[in-house]
Amino acid sequence: MREVEFDLLSVRPLKTLILWRGFPYVFQALTLIAFLLLAYIGFGVFPTEGINAKLFAKSNLVTLVIWGLWWPAMIWTAVLAGRAWCMICPLEFVSNLSERLARRLGIEQRSLGQWLRSGALMVLLYFAIQMLVSGVGLHRVPAYTSFFLIGLLASAIVVGFVFKDRAFCRAFCPVGLLLNAYGRGGMLAVRPGSSAACSSCADKGCLIASNRNKVDGRSCPSLLNPSRLNSNKDCLVCGQCIKSCAPDNMQLVLRQPFPEKDAREPLASWPLTLFIMLASGFVTSELTAESSIAQAAFVWIPEHIADILRLSHYLGWLEGIWALVLFPAVLWLLLGGMIALFRRTSIGDAWRRLALPIAVIVSAAHMSKALAKFTSWAGFFPHALTDPLGTKTAMDIASHAVPSPEPLVNIHVASGIAFGLLLVGTLLALREVRLANPTYLRVHAAPKFALAGLFVIIIMAWG
Repeated sequence: MREVEFDLLSVRPLKTLILWRGFPYVFQALTLIAFLLLAYIGFGVFPTEGINAKLFAKSNLVTLVIWGLWWPAMIWTAVLAGRAWCMICPLEFVSNLSERLARRLGIEQRSLGQWLRSGALMVLLYFAIQMLVSGVGLHRVPAYTSFFLIGLLASAIVVGFVFKDRAFCRAFCPVGLLLNAYGRGGMLAVRPGSSAACSSCADKGCLIASNRNKVDGRSCPSLLNPSRLNSNKDCLVCGQCIKSCAPDNMQLVLRQPFPEKDAREPLASWPLTLFIMLASGFVTSELTAESSIAQAAFVWIPEHIADILRLSHYLGWLEGIWALVLFPAVLWLLLGGMIALFRRTSIGDAWRRLALPIAVIVSAAHMSKALAKFTSWAGFFPHALTDPLGTKTAMDIASHAVPSPEPLVNIHVASGIAFGLLLVGTLLALREVRLANPTYLRVHAAPKFALAGLFVIIIMAWG
């Protein structure tokens, strides 16, 4: 069956926008202003004593926007549109400015080493952030969220000074591997048009190193070869290759999800595999948060460990270790064991073959949680605009002086959508196995259905 795709650059106003010298810098500058404003508003602000921390987080503009609106929206954007968020990310903007300043000052910048290029540091950064969420409530304390935003911006600046070639995005971004894993089947992609046009191009403006330091119309800042792009995993959709293409051959394609002609990796890298393992535990924990029964069952083990060892004060940290390390270890021993047993292969090989297809199901479950969270938090946004600190709003709601905003979507509707997402995700995951590891298709079905079944059971407890 012929795959359907449409070159968005055939729409003249959109092509004019992409080719504009201010694109994407103006949009990145606007998101930078938003980041700085939120960091300023949240600086030094802690939850009001006696007010439920989650209610305060929904009421405060900083925690509401970052964790209740932006984060869920980014999950959906990553799955549906690949790394489109990177196009307007302020961290790439400040890192780019820092890198240019360092060059102007004559600072000798380093290339990324193999360990950094592998994504190993991004796994550790993602783990650290999720541990802070569990341990200190990073997502519920405006002051901590402010430090988080400032830390991200400062890190991007420092990395830009020390390293070259978009190093922050390629090795230091804490959500880099999430976007890499979730966005592979995205419906927005930069691709070459005619292979003949690329082959006959003498300019190679999208590739040559001498063109890399230009402000606009430069060669790929991520060191990719645009003429051979066949995956969404590393392309940041910045549009530079489109601007620098002399034959006007690069396209911004809107296409069906997971097209067959995209490249597949039979074996995921170890850092990517470990990230997906972490994400599977984190997403499971997040799904259970929508149901008191499911959540009580999920945290039963860390709670009992805390009681036995008298570590109740550190319960959040224990829950983080359980969700990110111990639970995924048990889960993946079971999932990987199904393949290792029947294929007589190592457990490590089984995990690496499972990782990318499993990521499709995990991303579908993550979209489900993101939907439930966004719809339950979004109603607080008008209140947060009039009361950015959120103290009065939270106190009024807690005292029943004003009603708590209703979710935009009923939880039963959200659970129905979640079932649909998981069904589609499971079918796509099996299709990914067929395309990447066809000889493993039969044994791969059991782990996929097992994980999807776990998520379905949890979602059945919603509401």
